[in-house]
Amino acid sequence: MSYDKCVRCGACLAFCPMFDATGEEQFSPRGKAYLLQVMDQIEDDEELGKEFRRLLFQCSMCGRCEEQCASGVDLLKVWHEQRAKAVEKAPEEFEYLEPLKDALANVKNIYGLAEEDRAIYWLDELEDEIPGLEDRVYKKGKTADNMIFLGCLMSFRGSQMDVLRSLFKTLEKLDVDYLVMGADENCCGHPLYLMGDDDGAEKLREHNKSVIESAQAKNVITCCPGCLIQLREHHNLEKTEALHHTQFFDRLVEAPPKYDEAEQFSYHDPCELHRILEIKTEPRSLISKMGIEFKEMDLSCCGGGGLLRMTDPALSDKVIQLKAAKEGVKHTTVITACPSCREQLLGQDLKTKDIVELLSHTLGGSE
Repeated sequence: MSYDKCVRCGACLAFCPMFDATGEEQFSPRGKAYLLQVMDQIEDDEELGKEFRRLLFQCSMCGRCEEQCASGVDLLKVWHEQRAKAVEKAPEEFEYLEPLKDALANVKNIYGLAEEDRAIYWLDELEDEIPGLEDRVYKKGKTADNMIFLGCLMSFRGSQMDVLRSLFKTLEKLDVDYLVMGADENCCGHPLYLMGDDDGAEKLREHNKSVIESAQAKNVITCCPGCLIQLREHHNLEKTEALHHTQFFDRLVEAPPKYDEAEQFSYHDPCELHRILEIKTEPRSLISKMGIEFKEMDLSCCGGGGLLRMTDPALSDKVIQLKAAKEGVKHTTVITACPSCREQLLGQDLKTKDIVELLSHTLGGSE
């Protein structure tokens, strides 16, 4: 049991966004590890068990605790395993997750919308602007060097349309051979993975893998770090490399035109991108190639991950509010590269742009 290695030094407290937002020890990694150790001795304490199970899902799974742990506790693995045990042991405490699980089982997206709608919302909005976009939607028998995996958020949320517009215009401008999975795309499985349902996630992955392999794609590209975790680490793709869009474009674009708008920029590192996937260089490289100067924000969580928006939206809001106040970004444009982070920033009325929006502008692919 790796959590036994926790010596309760408290180094994680200074970096945990949950502890920062609440000031309460039980929300911290040290607090949860202590509860785990205690429960090994008093498993019949129902109230303590219920409190611990609740706390497990009041966490953004940002991984900063693991990054700072001097004892080498694999905390993300611990939380993942404990979430699975919690849901199995007391399913009645997690009835609020059932609509999400049902939606993923039945229509393969987190919103419970019809599967064919994955390629309708954005296509209806963009096909007049981007001639031939409809032909880019995957159908059985079509092949391409690159498959675009949008993910649930970017397929269905209108707030992501500017990023999609820039993504497709940049792909077209650079003459990239690509297809979009469209209605044949299932959720990547990340939400189920975050609640410990590995079997449910695997069913979604198997379908996605078959489509990607059918298209003979050399790369599968996504803007969503959560999707990339699943595609890169869990889809078992043998002949296809899973890439974040910043990786793909950084490899492809050597010297783009310089960004010509006068703006003050800050860069927010998505936790899953820089900490869990360790993709740190490419986003900065791409920004720098465009001649954009930016302020580095603290490597702290925005509160948008780990299902926290569903399990405790008030806590999720508190995390991003504290971060925004500390960073002083009210009058700057926050650059990021994650749709979940984008949603958090927009929710606080902060101006934000994905890196591909900047790239599309420099290439003359956006208004």
